[in-house]
Amino acid sequence: FLLPLPLLVCAAVAPRWWCVSPPSPPKVLLTTYMAARRGLGRITAACEAGVTRLTRVAHRAPCRLLPMADGAAAAAGAGAAHCAIGGYGGGLLGGDVVELEVEVEAGAALLLTTQASTKVYRTKRDGIAATQSLNATVDDGGLLVLAPDPVVPYESAAYEQRQRFMLSPAASLVAVDWVGAGRVSRGERWAFSHFASRNEVLRRPEAGAAPAKAVAVDAMRLSGGAGLLGLDLGRVEYDTVVSVLCSGEEAAPVAERLRMLSSALAHRRVGQRPGVLRAALAEEVSEPAAAAARALLGNVVVGVGVAQGSAAPKGGGGSGGGAGAGALDVVIARLAAEHAEDVFRLLHFAMAPLAPRLGASPYSLRIHADVAALCPIKAGAAAAAAAAAPPPPTTEAARATSSLAAPLAPALSIARGLSIRAPGGNGWVPVQRAISAAAGLPPGEEAPPPPPLALSPRQRARMAHLSDATLPTGGFAHSGGLEAASQLGLLGGGDEAVRRFTRAATHSTATLLAPFAAGACSLFSSPVGKEGPSPAQWREWEALDTALHAQLSANGPARRASAEQGRALSRVGAVWLRQEAAARDLCAAFGDRGANPNRAPHGATMLGALCALLGLPPQVAAEVIAYTTARDVLSAAVRLNLVGPLAAVEMQADVAEEAAAAAAVAAQRGVANAASSAPLLEAMHPCHDLLDRRIFRT
Repeated sequence: FLLPLPLLVCAAVAPRWWCVSPPSPPKVLLTTYMAARRGLGRITAACEAGVTRLTRVAHRAPCRLLPMADGAAAAAGAGAAHCAIGGYGGGLLGGDVVELEVEVEAGAALLLTTQASTKVYRTKRDGIAATQSLNATVDDGGLLVLAPDPVVPYESAAYEQRQRFMLSPAASLVAVDWVGAGRVSRGERWAFSHFASRNEVLRRPEAGAAPAKAVAVDAMRLSGGAGLLGLDLGRVEYDTVVSVLCSGEEAAPVAERLRMLSSALAHRRVGQRPGVLRAALAEEVSEPAAAAARALLGNVVVGVGVAQGSAAPKGGGGSGGGAGAGALDVVIARLAAEHAEDVFRLLHFAMAPLAPRLGASPYSLRIHADVAALCPIKAGAAAAAAAAAPPPPTTEAARATSSLAAPLAPALSIARGLSIRAPGGNGWVPVQRAISAAAGLPPGEEAPPPPPLALSPRQRARMAHLSDATLPTGGFAHSGGLEAASQLGLLGGGDEAVRRFTRAATHSTATLLAPFAAGACSLFSSPVGKEGPSPAQWREWEALDTALHAQLSANGPARRASAEQGRALSRVGAVWLRQEAAARDLCAAFGDRGANPNRAPHGATMLGALCALLGLPPQVAAEVIAYTTARDVLSAAVRLNLVGPLAAVEMQADVAEEAAAAAAVAAQRGVANAASSAPLLEAMHPCHDLLDRRIFRT
């Protein structure tokens, strides 16, 4: 009978459950969560006498590092090392945590792959996601190649990933990050709860210098199914999404092949139609790239953007610019493909120039034939998914969920951004997700939208004027990628195709830009004195603007449109607030930055600052982003004769309200979680620079 005594003591010292009582029922009981499995991996590659050796390999379950024996002689002969990332089970479970640290010393070359695709199983009712992080440092002369197979989240799975690459000025990096739609043969297409991935490339600071800042950021947050993600445009089901990051001298041939593939695939779609693409593109595409494009099974879209370090002008440079001018230029290519087999072939072609340095060509073991054919299983996958899909919730069920979420809003608002450690000390549980899961809310819904704002008549008038079409911000000069999608035949026909594109584009832009607009608005929310903002406020605002510039680096046209609208807003603010000396001078200071192309303000950060000067709250800045995005895209659709004016009115009313709610929720997540949500559109948009005849600037 003495055996239970230690358990009683533990129960008395540490609470086993938390109880959260909102102002009105129900009372939510948060039960104890199972301890998450925390896997660790450490690997160091050093160059000794011209040969790379793995001087440190350590791991803990569920992570496993496997130095590859097959091909080791060829890799050693080339002076490289090869290691595979694996696991002890069949995949990742909800709550699993994997932390990897990789160090590539000067002159070393390391190829990191995976044993197979990374499966992510469905979460439990607690909704805790599987998380994976990678922190890599590469010294001068070093090369890191990260070439994994795709992450495959199963139905109702949740997965979050963060990868940071700290590069010295003469280091090289090629990193692949891609996700599949799920078990398509079982009718699961983009049916996971949520998927979040963030890749950052940073320049290593010198001794005594300021902390490193991201030069380029590639972030996406996917949830809501293929319709909201825009992955069913043009009656094509895109089942895989890929990002490739290239930086450094040894990665330059890979970046060049990706640019050629983007042009070759555009020519493949256009066919013999004259005047669509720039004539010079045909001369830039090599025959091997054209052959690789012709050999594909299905539809593939490739868009390429360039982040030219911190010294590049924000408004200049297209998505097809070179990558050799800056000390740390980063080329980011985004791919959306119908079949994973095509992605393997394209990545193998693009990374073939690395074979002499690595001793093997990445993804060569995934290519088993010269010609591929479609599997008949996928043909019936859509019908199987439709047959197995659950019926839509009834009105009574929706009303019950809404009535359950309403009393939780205060508790969720207080808990936003907080986490509790799961018992056992492994992993953290977001309090919002815990409350939502315990209350029976749908997985992935961390918080309901905030309640409507109570604005004064003056604030309502200023909000209306700020979002009015007569405000000369230049928004109607940009199509948001719609013109490229239309000319390349990616959009499809009919009003429904325009609706799908607008819905995906507005939602993606809102979730990416709303956190920056709200953050800038909060920064200047206190009244500005005669002396203007403090130096600390200026530094924080410039840090926000720099972070947004890094996040837009993968999309050259979007980056240019943002800089142009930021400069226009600074001019508008100076005229609008000319009667208020402090606010007028502040807008003039923003305008001075707009005159310098290296420091031009971006549209979202400038809009947030202007909202603060107008006395508007941060939520208004987020909602204006969503509304004006839907307005500008649909205006472009009307001018391109894709939809009629009256149909556009109905679409805007439908899309803008939904996007405004998404923007408000995204603003609460903060800048650290800002991400786009329409990967196909992000791959389409840079192709605007390939067009020969264009109505819109971007």
